Amino acid sequence: MAGPTLKVSTIWQKDFLFTMTTPGGHELAMDAHQATGGEGNGVLPMQALLGALAGCVGMDVVAILRSRMNKIERIEIVTEGDKNDKPPKEFTAIAVTFLVDGEVEPERVWHAIRTSADKYCPVAHSIMPALAYKLILNGEDVEEL
Repeated sequence: MAGPTLKVSTIWQKDFLFTMTTPGGHELAMDAHQATGGEGNGVLPMQALLGALAGCVGMDVVAILRSRMNKIERIEIVTEGDKNDKPPKEFTAIAVTFLVDGEVEPERVWHAIRTSADKYCPVAHSIMPALAYKLILNGEDVEEL
């Protein structure tokens, strides 16, 4: 049985600038100018993919830690992707680093991160089969996935 279908509309604006719009009216500008040395008016599509992964895992972590969120002061997720040098220049590895400040036990945060990676995050599960996926919390790697 198939699940719900997600849909966005992506419209070319000019040059390499595209704007993605959700049915709810939220927009994301994507522009390849920065890849060619220009400033650009949006994010690169590959940056958007990294951001989508971080947002997906981050939302899962917040949902799992909901009862402890009053003890967390800050969560930052830095997502880095190594790309192949040759076209299509796909990601060959992605590292997701969590920087968490506050009075929450690292074991609980690790549990939330692992649960997202293993069970919930559809972005990670959509891209995971073809790449090395690494999770890092405050400088420590998790080896089991």
